[in-house]
Amino acid sequence: MLAPLIAFVATVALIYALRPVALHFGLTDKPGQRKRHDGEVPLIGGIAVFLAVIVSVLLGRTAGSPISDHLLAMLAGSCLLVVVGAYDDVRELPAWLRLAAQAIAALIMVYWGDNLLADLGAISPTGNTVGLGHFAISFTVFASVGIINAVNMSDGLDGLSGNLSLVTLLAFGIGSSLWGGPASVPLLNVVSAAIAGFLLFNQRMLWRSRAAVFLGDAGSMLLGYFLVWTAIEMSQGPERILHPAAVLWLLMIPIYDTVRVMLSRMLQGKSPFAADSNHLHHLFVRTGFEVSETIAIICMIAATGASVGLLGSMLGVTDFVLAITFVAVGILYFFTIERAWRRMFFLGKAIEQL
Repeated sequence: MLAPLIAFVATVALIYALRPVALHFGLTDKPGQRKRHDGEVPLIGGIAVFLAVIVSVLLGRTAGSPISDHLLAMLAGSCLLVVVGAYDDVRELPAWLRLAAQAIAALIMVYWGDNLLADLGAISPTGNTVGLGHFAISFTVFASVGIINAVNMSDGLDGLSGNLSLVTLLAFGIGSSLWGGPASVPLLNVVSAAIAGFLLFNQRMLWRSRAAVFLGDAGSMLLGYFLVWTAIEMSQGPERILHPAAVLWLLMIPIYDTVRVMLSRMLQGKSPFAADSNHLHHLFVRTGFEVSETIAIICMIAATGASVGLLGSMLGVTDFVLAITFVAVGILYFFTIERAWRRMFFLGKAIEQL
């Protein structure tokens, strides 16, 4: 229990220490067309979480015990994304450069961390395991980049990305407690504690109506990387405790929302990476929900999805059924949200004509 406490306290202390530094060097988010917060908000949440995890790992380990190559690889990949993300927060980088950094971080996970998405589980109708063979490395990179960007795209409201990540981490922790897990799973508690420390400054509270700090691209990519690392680690190999189809449910909201938004953009002839205000959280806010209400609703939906994945694993539901159900619910989600946005559009036009 010492390591998570260290991570929590270190995150809080680092945020206090880094805020004036961020304001001095311009590492802030400024109000704009799609950003309606008041004043410049420091983008130091991700940096603080990353540094707090390192402090916790160094201080929480047994004296003289070495840090495993597996953990070093995770920290190295995380460091790359934090540095690139922080630079992007100051001076916006082209999308291809961010994607390249994410792909390199994924390759670090594969070659140094020995963490590979080698199969998709028994998702065939016959119950046979679908191995990826020669495509395993490329598919791991594709999945990693996808999840990292999905978490990044969910970082649109005060506290949303952090809370969604906590929901998924809690689900991974429950799975680990029920069925055991790989050696690095205790790091779940450390990262969760660091996120909790960050949310003290990012979450809207009774005494604060706006976030005091943001994650920044450094933070959202960091959380996405840790989630996809843990998802692969817990769903692959002989010691797997969750099947890949179940893990999809634990990451339901980021996956559904990102796929829908990117498909919607492409159908409109836009770049799938173009920024807009067409996400699920924007829809809730546009329909009159408060930010805190929106976060609570979305996190409850995410928790429901995570429960499906965990209960499916507990009850022995086949990977095929879990995967097909996930796709079917995703299709329903796409058409439901698209219909809601169209109704909002026509309602807005009708109001303008009054």
